[in-house]
Amino acid sequence: MKIKQILSAAAAMLIFGGCSSISESLDNYIEHDANIGKNAPAVNGTIGDIEAINEEAARTETKYETEEEKAAKAEKKRREELSKKADELISEMTSEEKIGQLILARMSSDPVNDMAEYQYGGYTLYGDDFKNNDPEGISQLTAEIAEAAKIQPFFAVDEEGGTVVRVSAYSQYRDEPFSSPQLLFSRGGKELLEMDSAEKAKLLTSMGLNLNLAPVADISSDQSSYIYPRTMGQGPEGTAEGVAVMVKTAGDNGLASCIKHFPGYGENTDTHKDSAHDSRELYEFYNRDFVPFEAGITADTSKTPAIMVGHTIYDMIEADVPASLSPVIHEVLRDKLRFDGVVITDDLGMDAAKKYSSEQSVYVQAILADNDMLCVSEPQTAYSDLLSAYNDGVITDELLDAHVKRIIIMKLQYKIIT
Repeated sequence: MKIKQILSAAAAMLIFGGCSSISESLDNYIEHDANIGKNAPAVNGTIGDIEAINEEAARTETKYETEEEKAAKAEKKRREELSKKADELISEMTSEEKIGQLILARMSSDPVNDMAEYQYGGYTLYGDDFKNNDPEGISQLTAEIAEAAKIQPFFAVDEEGGTVVRVSAYSQYRDEPFSSPQLLFSRGGKELLEMDSAEKAKLLTSMGLNLNLAPVADISSDQSSYIYPRTMGQGPEGTAEGVAVMVKTAGDNGLASCIKHFPGYGENTDTHKDSAHDSRELYEFYNRDFVPFEAGITADTSKTPAIMVGHTIYDMIEADVPASLSPVIHEVLRDKLRFDGVVITDDLGMDAAKKYSSEQSVYVQAILADNDMLCVSEPQTAYSDLLSAYNDGVITDELLDAHVKRIIIMKLQYKIIT
């Protein structure tokens, strides 16, 4: 109905003709307007009737949402549902089971019984775990461990491609090792990288593996540096494009990603063997090193990848401890990059981290710094240290639940928990 036209006409008649002329004129307007038709309600011309028509029109008016508004509303609802489900699961867990969730343990010689006892958040498999096995054997192993877990675990692996291939290094899994992302991107851009990532995800998930400790988001321009062969060999934009493709494609094929090594490895030395120092100011990271991490974090709005924090010491940010143990570095990740997902340490058995365990357990320091999961080679020691810190009140219930909730939500997002 042409409500606005009727009201405009009524207003004009009030001003120029007075109330007595409203009824006749409006009836005449409606009678001769083909768009209103014979079924239109009679208008007696009172101000009350006009206001009622106006109120009815306002009440029944449809509000059209943009596609962006619909997507935002759906995402908010989805996050609320995930949060509620995570809270329900956490409420059923003991404190000891929550402690176990914080540990991403190196595969042990008796992983099924260890899982039953400690309820680890997951296992990391290395080359030796694949060397004398085959796809069927790995599938059976992950299935048996999952049976012993109350909360389904991560089964993680470093399958970056190129120089780091734990699985495809052996021909029983793939005819040849996966190529490095750097080589693939240089030859076929993001299209070739997407194809490779899809194949990699399908291979890993076929054996029950669900978390790839990749891609490498570090930027290096020095071909002689330790990290360079593992990088995209690109600047910020090229690296960001590649990282986003790998994270999104892996997620689309059921494989979670862990982007590494925040806040950016740079041209530094190998932290497996000793400490590495970076003298750059924090502001230098924003338009360079952080760009690929941000691209990976936002690659898929329905799934949030994990972020791995490395062991380099950033002298101009927090010079006393490596990034993995630095509350300041984690604050940057949470507040500046607005990352609300799972943060995982690089292996705390590396020399660059072990040397900081004299005054307080390195595992406890890592949790207090705001890591959610600890990549460890001595999981029972880590479990014991964390449990003692919890019993002593160093790790509070509030802190413990916050870490576990992020882990549970990620497992729900990637349908590891169904």
